[in-house]
Amino acid sequence: MHLTALLGIFFRWLHVSTAAVAIGGVFFMRVVVPIGLSGLDPDSRHKVMLRLRRGLKMVIHPCILLFLISGIYNVCIGWYRYSVPGVRPLGQALIGTHMLLAVIVFTISLILLAGAEPKPWAKTGMTLNLVLLFLTIAAASAVKWVREHPKPTRAHAAMAAADLQTGGK
Repeated sequence: MHLTALLGIFFRWLHVSTAAVAIGGVFFMRVVVPIGLSGLDPDSRHKVMLRLRRGLKMVIHPCILLFLISGIYNVCIGWYRYSVPGVRPLGQALIGTHMLLAVIVFTISLILLAGAEPKPWAKTGMTLNLVLLFLTIAAASAVKWVREHPKPTRAHAAMAAADLQTGGK
């Protein structure tokens, strides 16, 4: 196997694994933790949330770095795939949407996790980020589908017709 193929597999794995860690962390903090802390007194709940928030910050910041590294590599290596006539318009729009959503998620994450105390809108911001993370994955899935199922062009139709006439020879 060529080094390029191994690097492609590694960076794809890194990107997907980082997404799983980031979404899992945000889901845990926004959905699971509040349920688990509901029985504590307000002072204890606040102290535990601050400790967990610090842990989330230590996970999300490296995730953003790994997303940037693996995403830049993946785009640089695979950009030609989105220039194919049957993929170009929709593929480029979806990859642009994926990148725009990622930048929005990164920005919200960095703002939410800045400082020692959470922002007054932290619950709403975390919920919004969770929804945007799922939309980012949906855009990435659509990009992959469009790339693997290009819209047939006239050239494809002509080649298919020629194959039918010659029996695929």
